[in-house]
Amino acid sequence: MLARACATSPLRLVRPTFPGMRASAVCLVTFGGGLVDGDAIDVRLDVEPGATLVVFTQASTKVFRGASRQSIRAEVHGTLVLLPDPVSCFAGARYTQRVDVSLAGDGACVLLDAFTSGRAAFGERWAFDRLDTRTTVMHDGRLVARDALVLEGDVAKTMGRFEAFATMLAIGAEPVVRSMLDGAVVSRDVVAAPSALSRGACLRIAGASPSAVVAEARRRLRNLPEIDAVDPFSSRH
Repeated sequence: MLARACATSPLRLVRPTFPGMRASAVCLVTFGGGLVDGDAIDVRLDVEPGATLVVFTQASTKVFRGASRQSIRAEVHGTLVLLPDPVSCFAGARYTQRVDVSLAGDGACVLLDAFTSGRAAFGERWAFDRLDTRTTVMHDGRLVARDALVLEGDVAKTMGRFEAFATMLAIGAEPVVRSMLDGAVVSRDVVAAPSALSRGACLRIAGASPSAVVAEARRRLRNLPEIDAVDPFSSRH
């Protein structure tokens, strides 16, 4: 049961329900359809023992020209499933993101961090000024995973044919860890490379389209029902 949820502008929290799921769910929604210059979002999550919380977004997080940031801090004694849509940084955007998860005892987490090339159809392919993301997972005060990325300069040349990327981390959620480690994929549309971690797994995905990346992520998340969680992307199909 979700005991408490509150937010202030530019963030709004929606509490949807999914039939057959006992876990609590929260959808993060930004006013105005995205982040503009000066926006700063700080989210604090607390998951008690035995509880499961699924957090997702209404759509992709659009980041407009200027500087904005988003921070998520979580204290997890139960299970946290954080599955936001990809971030889409437009031309001139400078975006900073921090996700810090502290697991305690039998705490577990499944985290997805994805981003796209921006508004490619409008000639803004990899045209943002800077993208700076970092995800850190601690367990009982010990570092178990840290993933950091900074993109700036001629990003389009570096990215080649790819239009979206994602990193998935799962710590302690054994059914999801198994599906994430289910072999590498190399095809025209998507490349996926899994690796094992202590108590978990990491999966990196590159795709020729955002939809290809999301589809591969969803395939690796197929065991979510085994941890009493739902794939929030399924509600849009």
